[in-house]
Amino acid sequence: MASHTPYEQLINQPGAIRRGRPSTLTAEQKAQRKEEQKRKTRIRNEARRRAHLVLQHRYNAEYQTLLDQELKALESDKDYATKS
Repeated sequence: MASHTPYEQLINQPGAIRRGRPSTLTAEQKAQRKEEQKRKTRIRNEARRRAHLVLQHRYNAEYQTLLDQELKALESDKDYATKS
């Protein structure tokens, strides 16, 4: 069995003070906040997905031009082409 550090021994005592602030929320309040955060995150991710799709289509020609330029530059770069 591994020996415990003095900190671990102190923390493992019954009634020991834990690191951080104590929570004043009930389990029900925590669950409610967690669900609300899930909802907000789901909405935010969907908005990002939609915006990405619009930008992808709106600037497709510009993106392809830049991509082609970078591919040509990398193909002619002997130092980069020899790296694996």
